[in-house]
Amino acid sequence: MKLSFVRRAGLAAPLLAGAAALLMSAAACAQQGGAPAASSSADARGMPPLDSVLARASNSRQHGSAYAKVTLYEVSDFQCPFCKMFYDSTYARFDSAYVKTGKVRMVFINFPLPMHNQAFAASKAALCTGAQGKFWEMHDRLFERQREWRDQPDAAQRFARYAAELGVDSAQFRDCVQNDRVSPLVVNDIMQASGAQVNSTPTLILNREKILNGAVPYAELAREVDALLAAAERATPPAGAPPATTPPAAPRSSPPAAPPARP
Repeated sequence: MKLSFVRRAGLAAPLLAGAAALLMSAAACAQQGGAPAASSSADARGMPPLDSVLARASNSRQHGSAYAKVTLYEVSDFQCPFCKMFYDSTYARFDSAYVKTGKVRMVFINFPLPMHNQAFAASKAALCTGAQGKFWEMHDRLFERQREWRDQPDAAQRFARYAAELGVDSAQFRDCVQNDRVSPLVVNDIMQASGAQVNSTPTLILNREKILNGAVPYAELAREVDALLAAAERATPPAGAPPATTPPAAPRSSPPAAPPARP
């Protein structure tokens, strides 16, 4: 497989803008320490209530420190063989070195491709598990066992079994899946990715600045992230440094007084 690592900031902007809007409710949850809102009605902006299945599912697919200098958006398909390749060869090491250490925040964007007949259902299963706080555990399970469920007519039953193994409430999971509670989130992800002209998986978007395509090797991804971290460090004033100030303007001298007129 030929991998390409190209700068496509113009295409990244629409996807990142859409993803930012999609995750507004998740940010609100984080600001409240993850506590559910008292009200279950949508707010004045039309966003889902903070305690809704949709909001919890959206929040769950964010991983890492909210203060990280780099955000990585992973546009992915659970049934895609190259996405599994990225998971197998890069994800775990990158997660340990960058996400769990607070350097990078990772956000998963669902992009189930039409030729993968179980991919949409897998996205729903991951987000419904995520609504109960187990998105990344289900993410791992789906990729680790991809060969077990891909193209299988009973994939939905297998997903339910994985969710139960992870300890989520089976009745809530079943209600979420069967009543399409998170389908709007998956559809919105697809629309935003398509609008940004993303047409393959996995696609990795770093800080609105760079797009990497394919099963990116760990060394390549680490190099790109390190460059962004270094740039962020250079842009940050050292601790204890006084704030930059504008020097005061020089005093304006008054013109000399005119001599008194002679009588």
